[in-house]
Amino acid sequence: MKKIALYLMTFMIVATLAACEKDPTDPIIDEVDTTLYTTFTDELVMDVDYASKNFITDGIGEATLVSCTDGDTARFSNGSITFAVRFLAIDTPESTYKFDPWGKSASAFTCDKLTNATTIVLESDAPGAAVTDGNERYLAWVWYDGRLLNLELIEQAYSVAKGAAGSRYEEIIYAAEIKTQETKRRIWGEEDPSYDYSLEGSQITIEELVTNQTNYVGLKVVITGTVTSVIGGHPYIESNGFGVYVYLGYEYTSKLVVGNEVTLSGLTPTYYPDPETGALQLVGFNKKNIIIVSTDNEMVPTLKEVKDLTILDVGSYVKVEGIEVVSIYTSTTSGDHTITCKDNLGNIIDVHVQGNVTRTQINNMFVVGSFVDVVAPLGRYMEIFQLEIETLDSVNSIE
Repeated sequence: MKKIALYLMTFMIVATLAACEKDPTDPIIDEVDTTLYTTFTDELVMDVDYASKNFITDGIGEATLVSCTDGDTARFSNGSITFAVRFLAIDTPESTYKFDPWGKSASAFTCDKLTNATTIVLESDAPGAAVTDGNERYLAWVWYDGRLLNLELIEQAYSVAKGAAGSRYEEIIYAAEIKTQETKRRIWGEEDPSYDYSLEGSQITIEELVTNQTNYVGLKVVITGTVTSVIGGHPYIESNGFGVYVYLGYEYTSKLVVGNEVTLSGLTPTYYPDPETGALQLVGFNKKNIIIVSTDNEMVPTLKEVKDLTILDVGSYVKVEGIEVVSIYTSTTSGDHTITCKDNLGNIIDVHVQGNVTRTQINNMFVVGSFVDVVAPLGRYMEIFQLEIETLDSVNSIE
């Protein structure tokens, strides 16, 4: 028996060693180089003259960065004109109305390049005046210090190529994407270390979220509060005087009605359009992640004066009294109305009314020079506080 056992042991060792030996006829498998090179960006030269030209009217021209939005969108200015630009032929992961892996990193990369650039040139894809998309954003190739940022975002594995077919830089955009895919880096296969992959998140109060916003952006949270308003199908949730807007995407539900106290899990705090000009919001909503705590709660607004409003009030349910109507504007695309008002000290606040209200109704309620009281959740857009309303029931005209 000992001889048999010794034989079997010897056989297994020999067989194992033989299996480890490489067959010279086996094909050679090259290791993939995972380094992210920017060869295409380095070699591409902008060969269009932009001196003394205007991007909006001529399709090319210098611009000044006003604010960063996300990886493929930013706001620029040319003289007194400020406008949003959507970068052509790319689509970085989201970090505003929803939050995706690598979205925050892509946004930071774009903002770093534009903020530190000496010269920014915007180039339309076709000759002539610049064109806009359905969201009133100009479409452009974005050059910073002679480098095409659209292309570099692809080479840095922060973006896929999207809508490049037929464009001026189609060939180089697709070549860069194919080359970058092979690295399996970032969006092509790596986990984002700054992204919260958990399903539910940490339980925090809305007050903690609002007063320490930067600590939670990009992480998953669980909040409890009462629905104070629903604007365009999306609720404002409040607890102890602090509120936040929840963007539902397409996950609408009948459980989020005014007066319902709810617990929502798996939400991600972010900003729209950005922290400098916009407001905190919660995204990533899933209607399965709702627990109704109580119903039919009475909603009592907090009386506020325009001069006292701060960023910590955004999202809360407020009442602003005696503001004077200054002007009325109706968007030709969304149909929404913006009524600019001021208090007795000249402080400006907007009343933003959804497009389901007609211009005739708006004109009957808001007359330039008249005064109104408004009860609504407080929002913020382009650094201006605005009262968000869906109907005119929360507006009282002062005789």
